[in-house]
Amino acid sequence: MLDVDATMMLDSSPGRDRPDAKRNTLLPVLCLWTGFLGFSFCHAPIPGVNEPHYLTKSLHAWDAAWCAGDFFLESSNAHLVFYRTVGALTLVTTFATSALIGRVLAYGLLAFAWQQLCTQVENDRWTGCISGAIFLLLASIGNFSGEWLIGGVEAKVFAYGFVFAGLASFLRNNFWQAGLMLGAGVAMHPLVGLWAVVAMSMATIWILLTDCRKSRCNPALAAVRKFAFHQNVLLGIALFAGLSAFGVWPALKSVLSANPKLTFQANYIQVFYRLPHHLDPMTFNTSAYVGYAMLGGITWLLNSLVRDRAAGERPLEFLSKTIVCSGIIAATGVLIGLGPRPPVEMPYYEFRMNLLKFYPFRMFDIALPLLVSIQLAMLLSERRLLSVILPAKSRMVIVAVCFGGALWLNAGRGSIDRMTDAQRADWVDLCLWVTENTSRDSLILTPKESQSFKWFAQRSEYVAFKDCPQDAAGIVEWNNRLKFLKKWGEENWNGQSYSAAVTKKLHAATGITHLVSRRWGPFDAPVVYENRLYRVYQIDEL
Repeated sequence: MLDVDATMMLDSSPGRDRPDAKRNTLLPVLCLWTGFLGFSFCHAPIPGVNEPHYLTKSLHAWDAAWCAGDFFLESSNAHLVFYRTVGALTLVTTFATSALIGRVLAYGLLAFAWQQLCTQVENDRWTGCISGAIFLLLASIGNFSGEWLIGGVEAKVFAYGFVFAGLASFLRNNFWQAGLMLGAGVAMHPLVGLWAVVAMSMATIWILLTDCRKSRCNPALAAVRKFAFHQNVLLGIALFAGLSAFGVWPALKSVLSANPKLTFQANYIQVFYRLPHHLDPMTFNTSAYVGYAMLGGITWLLNSLVRDRAAGERPLEFLSKTIVCSGIIAATGVLIGLGPRPPVEMPYYEFRMNLLKFYPFRMFDIALPLLVSIQLAMLLSERRLLSVILPAKSRMVIVAVCFGGALWLNAGRGSIDRMTDAQRADWVDLCLWVTENTSRDSLILTPKESQSFKWFAQRSEYVAFKDCPQDAAGIVEWNNRLKFLKKWGEENWNGQSYSAAVTKKLHAATGITHLVSRRWGPFDAPVVYENRLYRVYQIDEL
């Protein structure tokens, strides 16, 4: 993490804590917290889209006997800090309650950090609430690479909270606290935290070079002279490095745990098959490019309206430059991924694929709407012209309209499935039957909509499309299992059913004890459970 002098970058005053900005901040934080939680439960009813993924992994990380033999749960633990902290809730309560408590904690942290960041940028206590409502509305309209911030509970929500808190601490020259918060962000989610630190470092160098050019100083010498022995800076760097290691080390073990052949196969599967909607810019919708280009133009126009020209007041400049740098990172990702498809036709496609797997678009996806929402909120603050034109109560009307629009656009979109109430009832009944009528060492083959199977049924799965491991060997094995099932299904269909003989061979080859089917089959095997949509075949006793 690269730091610069407070007098050069932020404010000539020692620290940036303003007494008037601190007054009565509890109510805005509570409003933000309530708004984030309300949107979370409306957008993503429990279980949210990734909550079974994270919380079942958490329970297995603490209790390896739970769902022993599940391929995904026994793969590498890339987000170990989350599993060992928030994930400990799964030891003492149900998954649903763990998700509820986790959301309360995650969005409480995010609301506090959001408010801290906004009060550093604008000396108005309601800027955070207004910007939060606008952000939710912008996020509801669309995004660039599928990244989201308010939904269920998972590692990245905590990571963004720590990153925003670290950025706020950095803006008020509290470098040891910034190092602590940013290190915690990296520990929770290495990619979220590290991309934020990279963008902040780029912005720091940018401002340092600009200031030194104006004063005709040597930027390297200036940085050494002013900061090399600054206790807060050194402590911040030490805290950042120490905490980051808890997140970086498990992630590195996942990334570096395979031979080059497996790594190549895993990268190709991850970038161009499993996660192209996050990683391959050639698959992003044209509307995403147009929308973010429009947001970029809006933020450029707003910058001249909200820029604080008072001497020494430069937090908005640093925030803006940090987000511009995240845009540079994203633009670099677009250039890396730009080319013909199939990907093998791209020059140096293996090298480019290796870079794309690190989610270069992730921070920009959140950061640009964040900046626009803060800029728009600043126009309505007590210090700006619009506050004179518009009555003070109109700000709350704007918040209500934006929040209501976000809820209307997003209700249920972050759900784990797109089932009707009747379909979901059948699915849950099936899972509960499996829990009560199968042994703990059963291995179940589930249909594609099985994202919440382990959550409800508490039994191991042979493979699940949603639950893709994060280590190279695991990714390749996940793909091989899916390919094997597809090939087995094509080769063993006799025109009417799958015979008992071939089904018995499937059990022998995979260890699968039960098949859950909605459309696949029929199988010449005992049907041990059936409802309107699903059948359960027992194949281990054929």
